[in-house]
Amino acid sequence: MPLEEYRRKRDARRTPEPVPETDPTSPGPGHRFVIQEHHARRLHWDVRLERDGVLASWAVPKGLPTEPETIRLAVRTEDHPIEYLEFSGEIPPGEYGGGAMTIWDAGTYETEKWNPREVIVRLRGDRASGRFVFIRTDRDGAKDNWLLRRSDPAPGREPLPHGVLPMLATPGPPPTADDNRDRWLQVGFGGRRVMLRVEGGRTQVTDEDGEELSVPRLRELGPSLGATQVLLDGELTGPVEKAELWIGDLLHLDGRDTCRLPFRERRALLERLSLDGQHWKLAPVFPGGGPEVVAAAGQQGLPHVVAKDADSPYEPGRRSARWVEVSTGAPAKQGRREAPRRGGAAGVGRARLTNPDKVLYPLTGTTKSEVLAHYLAVADVMLPHLRNRAVTMVRWPDGVEKSSFFEKDVSRHAPEWIRTARVGTPGGRSENADFPLIDDAEGLAWAANLAALELHVPQWRIGPRGGQQLPDLVVFDLDPGEGTTVVDCARVAERIADRLADDELVAYPRTSGGKGLQLYLPVTVSRAERTSEFAKALAEELARETPGRVTAVMAKARRRGKVFVDWSQNNPHKTTIASYSLRGRARPTVATPVTWEEVRSCRRVEDLVFTADDLPARIAEHGDLLAPLFTDPQRLPRRS
Repeated sequence: MPLEEYRRKRDARRTPEPVPETDPTSPGPGHRFVIQEHHARRLHWDVRLERDGVLASWAVPKGLPTEPETIRLAVRTEDHPIEYLEFSGEIPPGEYGGGAMTIWDAGTYETEKWNPREVIVRLRGDRASGRFVFIRTDRDGAKDNWLLRRSDPAPGREPLPHGVLPMLATPGPPPTADDNRDRWLQVGFGGRRVMLRVEGGRTQVTDEDGEELSVPRLRELGPSLGATQVLLDGELTGPVEKAELWIGDLLHLDGRDTCRLPFRERRALLERLSLDGQHWKLAPVFPGGGPEVVAAAGQQGLPHVVAKDADSPYEPGRRSARWVEVSTGAPAKQGRREAPRRGGAAGVGRARLTNPDKVLYPLTGTTKSEVLAHYLAVADVMLPHLRNRAVTMVRWPDGVEKSSFFEKDVSRHAPEWIRTARVGTPGGRSENADFPLIDDAEGLAWAANLAALELHVPQWRIGPRGGQQLPDLVVFDLDPGEGTTVVDCARVAERIADRLADDELVAYPRTSGGKGLQLYLPVTVSRAERTSEFAKALAEELARETPGRVTAVMAKARRRGKVFVDWSQNNPHKTTIASYSLRGRARPTVATPVTWEEVRSCRRVEDLVFTADDLPARIAEHGDLLAPLFTDPQRLPRRS
């Protein structure tokens, strides 16, 4: 049935999308198209072409290519109803494709070729106009992936450049009253010069040497600009977990090289863009400013201003006398920590690495400093999952090929600036232990120096007075038994998600970083046992229905050929690996949040395996997929 898959994924009671009850009876004109900008968990563009009474649809993560040399991934999705040609709106969170959808372009098209492996069309829209070729890449049918390219050049359009270095100012005196040149004074913050290349809703940040930086706090800059292509000159200030960006200049905008324009015109173009975000703003500029601007900046502790000739072009990589860096006399702020480059780090604040070059993962050569670099790269998204949770560390002081040990009580060696919480440990060596609480990047650096590759946390938090609060999470830990893999876990995860949906509950998936998969529900409960009871009832229900594929019993002999749904991880005295934590495996794999689309499409173990090298790009693309765990608590129904 043409729309059977479309209807299966949507609940007409919950989504504003058109959900026709019947399939089309007539093919329609067959020459219309729509492209929708879709701010779901991952920004993408949906290209839909009218054909045989439905809309053939592809999801294009980075939008339509603008030059023939650019090739983009396009994922074939289910056919959509013709009514979707005019749909825009907010798909509710938790629903398939939840997020804002707007019409980016619409028009008509002509078909040159259409078969199961190749589609060639000529679009005639306001923003998308030209000849586009879709070519299917996979041969086994496991994923419906296509390549999308533009086969004809876009008239008058220049490609967005790579590897551009910033223009530099010449140190000099402040402008005087008799200086008749039109100077615009731009405030400097004493930070790090960076170039930002934004394309297809993704942002690449490089420093003044052309080295790529990982700045998770800027991950929403790209989505905020949608399909707009820009190359920006900016200044990054503050430690990485609190980085702020001040944008000072514009080098390229939507296929147009703006370097040749005078500064006053480039600034006007900047001010028309949506560049006032939570962590990024335009650097203040004062046309015609003089000594009073320099004095005011100095009073605020800012080290310099740049006097820019209003008629000056942008000269990449050159030092120009048309930009004059004027010192305010104020010292540059101390304690600034730069965003980490890929490759390593030596410490953070009071936490320093001893033996930073020690190899902890011999197979990949990953060193202790690179372990810290990972934790700094993920700090923004990881710390909320650790905050106020008693951390159990698993340490590999001699690397993952040697022995490891669990550590809960750190009272004998933790520095005084590491917060701890005294928590009961029934069955342990003592009745209580002083667990570390890791709240910031310094804490992560301290743990990295201890070779604490794995950080485990319970499903509850420490309260403001030091007491143990009620659980705020339910976890289903899916562990593949002998003869099964994470692929089998993905199928069980889908079943659990469907059962939870029956109770109007939403779960969020995550890899364990090992062999399995985990589902998390944010909840509010009135007693601690409630989460275990709920998880156990659902696990046992699945095991009764398919005893040959699922077990709710811990005994390893009972797990062969089955997926063990471990409900016991909700016991208040147990922990699970923290999100974004490394694992002590042969390779530096990471407990990584994933999308439901990735779970549903998983057909190979490699589809759900991510290492430290994969995380910066994933965070830039997705943000924290588990962010709803902090904002959307749900109430658990009773299961019979």
